[in-house]
Amino acid sequence: MYDFSKLQGYLDSLIQSGVPGCSAAIYLHGEPVFSYCTGYADQEKTRPTAPDDIYYIYSCTKPVTVAAAMQLVEQGKLGLDDPVCRYLPEYADAYYLQDGAPVTVGETMTVRHLFTMSAGLDYDLTSEPIRTAQERYGSGITTRQMVAAFVQKPLLFKPGTQMQYSFCHDVLAVIVEIVSGKHFGEYLREQIFTPLGMSDTGFFPTKEHFARMADQYQKAGAVRREKTNDFQLSAKYESGGAGLFSTLTDYGRFAAAMSCGGQAADGTRILKTETVDLIRTPQKPGFGENNWYCMPGYEYGFGVRTRIIRSGGRCSYPGEFGWDGAAGAHVLMDPTVQVALVYMQHDHDCPHPPYARLQELCYETLEL
Repeated sequence: MYDFSKLQGYLDSLIQSGVPGCSAAIYLHGEPVFSYCTGYADQEKTRPTAPDDIYYIYSCTKPVTVAAAMQLVEQGKLGLDDPVCRYLPEYADAYYLQDGAPVTVGETMTVRHLFTMSAGLDYDLTSEPIRTAQERYGSGITTRQMVAAFVQKPLLFKPGTQMQYSFCHDVLAVIVEIVSGKHFGEYLREQIFTPLGMSDTGFFPTKEHFARMADQYQKAGAVRREKTNDFQLSAKYESGGAGLFSTLTDYGRFAAAMSCGGQAADGTRILKTETVDLIRTPQKPGFGENNWYCMPGYEYGFGVRTRIIRSGGRCSYPGEFGWDGAAGAHVLMDPTVQVALVYMQHDHDCPHPPYARLQELCYETLEL
């Protein structure tokens, strides 16, 4: 029905430029209309890429965490303006420095600040409080125990006054655990993954998953990395910000549902349409404008970039939202035209992310 030859050619050109392997899928009105894999999933080039290859999706975890937390907001079990210390009492003692003097935040830090990356946290994986917590509890330290360490040093700023990419969504995941009474991974499996048929998504890959996992690289395929995730801070740590693994097909099911206002093509609903609209509403104007992927026209919503301007050429519509991951995973969800685009690769520090061109070719081919 659609001629995706230009998009396929572009994906093939990425392999020629050094990306070891990649894949992309497009959904329209919740249904798949394109899926293409190119390159190899292993350094030896014995295994061509496939739709069920396993990838660490890193920060593409964040939209899933946002969806999970927003389910609890819908149910009235969690409030956006609830103080974080209501769920994590130690966060009442979080503090920032003003003129060199500590100022305790008390109830100032809210759940909304976690959604919008404005809580004042950082993203230092090797900070002294984290190392101390790991030494104290060992490899079995839980997500809840680890998150307590994040506020054992000064915040970067008073919550709500600035934006900083950080551990905010890891903290949000723990609040989901506390409110639901379930481990975060269990909650995701019951409320999002199983309803959408996402059987190859989770936090801790099994032996079978590792057998299907694409090799990880640095610097356009120049250096192969271990098949590990630096954001998994312990054997039990479920990072709501960057911990999930998934596949092109699995993550596509989530993206397709979100692009249709929270409802999958088979009628399964994970969120209300008005909740998805809130997620993609720009927050704190100026915090994120023109700062995502060197792609102009975006602001920051609830854990996602969100387009505010449809500039020249073929591109998404205002309100399109999504994110990407450290190894190159990328998701675009556009409820205006019910389009979703998912891209997978396992190459860290790729010098020229392909997202803008992928988007252009997607909308050009679909004539949107």
